[in-house]
Amino acid sequence: MFPILQLGPLAIQTPGLLLLASLWLGLWLSEKTAPRHKLTPDQLYNLAFTILVTGMLGARIGYVLQNPSYFSGSLLSYVSPDWSLLDPFSGMAFGLLGGFIYGYKQRLGLRDALDALTPAIATLMVGLGLANLASGAGYGSESNLPWAIQLNGAMRHPSQVYESLAAGSILFWVYRQANKGFLPAGNLFLIFIALTAGSILFLEAFRGDSTLLAGGFRANQVFAWLILAASLFSLSSHNKAPDSPADSGEQ
Repeated sequence: MFPILQLGPLAIQTPGLLLLASLWLGLWLSEKTAPRHKLTPDQLYNLAFTILVTGMLGARIGYVLQNPSYFSGSLLSYVSPDWSLLDPFSGMAFGLLGGFIYGYKQRLGLRDALDALTPAIATLMVGLGLANLASGAGYGSESNLPWAIQLNGAMRHPSQVYESLAAGSILFWVYRQANKGFLPAGNLFLIFIALTAGSILFLEAFRGDSTLLAGGFRANQVFAWLILAASLFSLSSHNKAPDSPADSGEQ
């Protein structure tokens, strides 16, 4: 693992650098396909900035609520730059809420806006797996397979690599579909969510740091089941019902 990149006297957190690089690349990809989804580059970047800020705030709030003892020592710890002190599900919820409010105020078509952002989110998921690999977070369960890696005193599944490869495959499909522009508005985002939830549902079985619920269920798998079901239900509903003016961006 390589959590710190040392450039002379400058020490840079490698996970944070990887996330920033994936965000930049993802927004660049989204900018190239944004006109197909009726968004200008300015609208895209303003929407992404709103989601990022509210998502980071929500992710920290969610982590604090779940781990209050960690932050009891100092008020400065609440604004710690440590990216590992973030709850991804809370961040996703807050980010989507912030983006929805911004899009509503700017009269953006909800489905088009979500489709436009999908390449950026998909690229960020690849970066998240690489960031976990760099920091050692999201480590795998113990394994004696030939490709197991040494981590935390044991040979383990390289679960971070599995996640990055799965996210990369999903990104490849997403970007090809975004360039084709054949899918109905909103379907690109919903299919991406379904594919990502499905990959989490499968790959969580290889994780060694899963939060277990009553009955031995893995929390992330339960959340993934719910997200997968919701996305498939939404896909079915969207494809049956005609677009409303609000969803299509028409005023």
